[in-house]
Amino acid sequence: MAVAPFVIKAYGLKAKAFERATEAPYDSQLKFLLELVVRNKNTTYGREHGFVNIRSVEDYRASVPVNDYESLRPNIERSTRGEPNVLTADKPILFGVTSGTTGSPKHIPVTSYSRRKKKDVMDVWTYYIMKDHPGLLNGKILAIVSPEKEGYTISKIPFGAESGHAYRNMPEIVKNLYALPYEVFEIKEYDAKYYCMLRVAMEKNVSVVASLNPSTILLLCQRIEKVKDRVIDDIRHGTLNNELNIRYDIRKKIESGLRPNPKRADELIRLSENRGGQLLPIDFWPGLEVIVCWKGGTVGIYISHFKKYFGDNISIRDFGYLSSEARASIPMCDEGCGGTLAIQGNFYEFVPKEEMDSPDKRFLLSHELEAGEEYYIILTTPGGLYRYNIDDIIKVVGFFNNTPMIEFKQKGSIVSSVTGEKIYESHINNAVHKATETIGVHLQFFSAFVEWEEIPRYAFLVEIVQDLPSEGKLDLLRNIEAELTKLNVEYETKRRSQRLDHPVLKIVPRGTFEEYRSRKIAEGSHDGQFKMPQLTSDLDFHKNFNIIEEIKV
Repeated sequence: MAVAPFVIKAYGLKAKAFERATEAPYDSQLKFLLELVVRNKNTTYGREHGFVNIRSVEDYRASVPVNDYESLRPNIERSTRGEPNVLTADKPILFGVTSGTTGSPKHIPVTSYSRRKKKDVMDVWTYYIMKDHPGLLNGKILAIVSPEKEGYTISKIPFGAESGHAYRNMPEIVKNLYALPYEVFEIKEYDAKYYCMLRVAMEKNVSVVASLNPSTILLLCQRIEKVKDRVIDDIRHGTLNNELNIRYDIRKKIESGLRPNPKRADELIRLSENRGGQLLPIDFWPGLEVIVCWKGGTVGIYISHFKKYFGDNISIRDFGYLSSEARASIPMCDEGCGGTLAIQGNFYEFVPKEEMDSPDKRFLLSHELEAGEEYYIILTTPGGLYRYNIDDIIKVVGFFNNTPMIEFKQKGSIVSSVTGEKIYESHINNAVHKATETIGVHLQFFSAFVEWEEIPRYAFLVEIVQDLPSEGKLDLLRNIEAELTKLNVEYETKRRSQRLDHPVLKIVPRGTFEEYRSRKIAEGSHDGQFKMPQLTSDLDFHKNFNIIEEIKV
């Protein structure tokens, strides 16, 4: 039975309502805002900020200051301790975990209400992709998510990934559309996790591959060559390799869905032989309709490698502007990465990029934006983030009806995020200083940047003041990474998942800093304002220096 017509019909009403809302974005946004403040007027935050008296956008701005996570952290921590009615009338059912500018991770509240609002946006997104790809559900969906539960707050509320929470709690009829059982994502050891993904999915007819970050999809494809012989043997015998480090209950759950399949094993061998020993997804998933992942920001380099594994003609659809805090745009086609602002899911304000540091900056609404311009986005979400500066810059790439279409451009602060790790300059600064204090090393300067190897890695350019043997330099590198892992939960996750490689230390001769500083001042930099970047997005920055030694783990 064809599923697509039923899905399109079911979500079509929401899509039509969304399209009507985009014709009058101000009215839609005001309606959402007023519903939200009425819903939460009796919360602690609502009483403190006079929600009961808010009747307009102007009232809201006058009553509620612009926030960041640190200004909301005391309220969120009260919620994690189980105190009700702090930010929202709805009780948090999960806290999404992501990195912030400090060493303490952010815990983003998720309520049943905020989940429904995000689902409404996702349903509209699904409508448009199903219209363009009606064969999308002819096979299985290979979706890759993070585990729902990384731990529990003191009040026993789980914290982890909202994507895992949604995956784990799908209705059984929906779960049957997916290739992998949820338990695969709870495997701690990443070699075992990737193996299990391939072991289960390579046996199936997959029509969709979906992961927020394309680096995850690329890494999975790169694993095929290493494990294909063992996977084919497991498929032939209906087994799961006994050498894998997998918790007993997870192994049993995965094994319960496996059966001997010599026909598929023989087919995979034939496909490999036809390519001279290579085994590629384009061959063993011939029904693949579309890849779904982020396409904007810094991730384009990963997508450029997809054609090796999926061919030149594979369709790629962006998830849209999406974070732990909010789902905020709806891409309506495969081209580009822009999506129509999800004006029924959050309330939005925008600050022109060049005005962000001005005391007279303007806060604009969606109908006041201009195509081609870049803005900081300020969010008010159903989960209890009010006038929240997420420190993201978006670009308006066009309009659908009267509502802007946006794409993510970059973080506003000095930050690097090639696989979603969101490393801020403050993380680099704190990690290096703590590492040098720990082992008693003095640096004249340091600067971090990304090296785009097959698996990207961070490189640390350093000028060491004293003589230091190779083992001491290796200790410095290990300590920097250990501190960075403590400071940034996302970096730790990406390193464990092998989406980021081991970092490298690049040593320059003594006197390098002063020589570079003198050169820059001679070129016009102000003496009193010169600053060596501690984190740079300039991939060629290291070419300014004579690197005399590289230290690798």
